[in-house]
Amino acid sequence: MKVVRLAWVLTLALMIMPPTTVAQTLEQLWQQGETAQAQKKYPEAERIWRQIIQLDPNSAVAFSNLCAALFRQNKLDEAPIFCQKALALDPKLPGTYNNLGIVLYNQKKLTEAEEMYRRALALDDKNVYAYNGLGAVLANQKKLTEAEEMFRRAIALDDKYVGTYYNLGIVLRDQKKLKEAEEMYRRALALDDKFVYAYNGLGNVLRDQKKLKEAEEMYRRALALDDKFVYAYYGLGNVLWDQKKLKEAEEMYRRALALDDKDVAVYNNLGLVLYNQKKLKEAEEMFRRALDLPDDTTGTPPTAHTIAHNNLGLLLQEQGKLEAAIAEFEKATKIDPKYEFASNNLQEARRLLSLQQQPEQIIALNNTKYLRQEDPLTRIKRSIVKISVVFTGNAKGTAYGTGYVVKRRGTTVWIITNRHVVVDRDTEQRGDNLEVEPYYGENLPNLPRDRVVAKIIYITQPQENLDLALLEVTGLPDDISPLTFHQGEIAPNTPISIIGHPESKDWSKYEAITIGIQSSSGNLLIDVSLAVGGSGSPVFDQEMRVIGLMFKTINESQIDSSGIGFAYPIDRVLQKLAQWQVVVP
Repeated sequence: MKVVRLAWVLTLALMIMPPTTVAQTLEQLWQQGETAQAQKKYPEAERIWRQIIQLDPNSAVAFSNLCAALFRQNKLDEAPIFCQKALALDPKLPGTYNNLGIVLYNQKKLTEAEEMYRRALALDDKNVYAYNGLGAVLANQKKLTEAEEMFRRAIALDDKYVGTYYNLGIVLRDQKKLKEAEEMYRRALALDDKFVYAYNGLGNVLRDQKKLKEAEEMYRRALALDDKFVYAYYGLGNVLWDQKKLKEAEEMYRRALALDDKDVAVYNNLGLVLYNQKKLKEAEEMFRRALDLPDDTTGTPPTAHTIAHNNLGLLLQEQGKLEAAIAEFEKATKIDPKYEFASNNLQEARRLLSLQQQPEQIIALNNTKYLRQEDPLTRIKRSIVKISVVFTGNAKGTAYGTGYVVKRRGTTVWIITNRHVVVDRDTEQRGDNLEVEPYYGENLPNLPRDRVVAKIIYITQPQENLDLALLEVTGLPDDISPLTFHQGEIAPNTPISIIGHPESKDWSKYEAITIGIQSSSGNLLIDVSLAVGGSGSPVFDQEMRVIGLMFKTINESQIDSSGIGFAYPIDRVLQKLAQWQVVVP
């Protein structure tokens, strides 16, 4: 579910009348201008600053204050002209650089805005507003560590500056430092218990921590203070959905759209809530409305249109409109080729259409004619399966993973994989339509391949330090047998190989080396990066004995990028199997 990005809190600098000999009339105008600006009467303030400039055309401060008044009226084209005039008159006014930084930031000119804030700080390294503004610019450039430092510097100078606590909360949340982010939002509210944005931000971070009731309360507090605050309706809709209160969630999304009917993310989420209530025609309408609006590419991928096309594709597939569903999945993958669910859903829809049109044209389980029997890897690949599962809670669709055979007795086979392969990370719900596909060989024709239904018989708990699930299947061909395991110490720089399905490159083999054992967890670190689909892959030594099971890489964006892979040593996997009373050969 896409999270709406809230605005950063930035502060314009209002400069008081410079100490100089002026006529009484001019002094009164300055006082009136400052009062109007403070009372947020920006058109009146603009008129007064212009009048002052006519009387005193060399007043850099007046030009700077006019820049601020124009910005507050969203006159982004005019505002920088007057900030630049102020700097031409006096290039040593840090407040003017701060004001120009805010204007440039709102014009999405982040590099130029950053330069202005840094100039302000070069003139005044105690300028709290400039540290805060620079932090916001850096955060929008995804320089989160630097942004955090700037916000902390601002707080060190002024620990009562409520907006900076809020901004720091956003950056900490983006870094998944949820406890620290929660503390910053609470500090902001301790300084200002009417700060609507902080209640909403606190609601977001509590929801991230699955504290759904507390999150709901924060959103409701925000709305009690401002019943026109659209973000809180959206957040409340999300947390009600998390609690399966679909009718209430629907109402909140509709209220959000009543206030802002151009929010593409809300249309997407309303569509999903309707979809989960089986109101398919209404859901389809919401997804199409989302696609009629400009795409939202802010925040983390995928974009709003990618999600809408994917959601619409799933809805059409459920209605049996496979060709129309395929067209939507293709549009989603064109926008974002790396969105795994759209790519997987496209594969599955094409498979279903092929089965529908030519049900007899399937590569059956007993088909061995594409296996290269002379290849020693063939027997090993036969013991590694591709797992497919459908996550329906928020309409993502099909996910793929890897598993391998650890035990066989007669026609029953047990397969080990990762917990997160078969359980939705967002909702903690077990997936539907759990199936495994064996290795059929090389150079296969473009035909659907038969699968076997699987069931989860054991699974680790979310709080455990092992991410494992054991599947049971019956009916796999007789030649599919357990892999060979090797326990013992794994030295650094040991050559290893991994076989799995990253980026749907099925049964691909990757060579790598070990880095060593992580002292804090006992996990095996590997110099490799596997994309989504590689979870659950076996790690082999040079004799093709299993020494581990992949469960994570730091960089899952693409398989050829540098990164660190994490695997459980096979000793830990076998110990867990023994606890589950599963005796392996």
